[in-house]
Amino acid sequence: MLDTTSLSEKIETQLKREIMSGYLAPGQRLTIDDIADRLQVSAMPVRDAVRRLDGLGFLKVAPRRGVYVEDFDQTRFKDTMEVRISLECLAVELAAPRIPAEKIAAARARYQRGGEYYAEAGDLSMLAECDTLIHDLIVSHSENPLLISIMGQLQDLIGWAHHIVAKLQPDANLHALPEHLEILDVLIERDVLKTQSALRKHLRSTMQRTLDAWGQKTLVSD
Repeated sequence: MLDTTSLSEKIETQLKREIMSGYLAPGQRLTIDDIADRLQVSAMPVRDAVRRLDGLGFLKVAPRRGVYVEDFDQTRFKDTMEVRISLECLAVELAAPRIPAEKIAAARARYQRGGEYYAEAGDLSMLAECDTLIHDLIVSHSENPLLISIMGQLQDLIGWAHHIVAKLQPDANLHALPEHLEILDVLIERDVLKTQSALRKHLRSTMQRTLDAWGQKTLVSD
């Protein structure tokens, strides 16, 4: 299969990965020429990538001052999660009647296997692999192109949030397991209100657990 990804898209992906991993620190000043030299590419695709990352909120282009790495702080995390909750609850309303029962059952089985594997081997990798499964299933079956597109744009920030959660709570997937199973158990009944309630509870619990861990980290650092 031919790789049709443009050079600027590859640079965008690389810079995004470096920002989310912490290799590029919040507030760090970057220049187009330095990025181009480091990645051994010309300045034009770097400029295109930086412009898109500015629009996505990963970088900030300050006129006459340069390019800076944005910070994903507690307020931004909370804002992102609140938007996600609203959009995914809308997706539940649209998707609940449409998701095939066998897909819901298969998703539940994957979560269950991940929990059993952790119990046997103390390994969270299987749970990590299916962490977003239920969320992706709901959004994709909403069959609303605009909602799917907006969630796709938000997905970059959600991915950044996941990196934050993983750093602050290495066992986050274990905490989420019973919550994911609860969502699937009411989803199979096609009960929109109960599924929305379970989803909202899960995402708000994730947000609060992360903010609490974030606060503890800040206290320790101080």
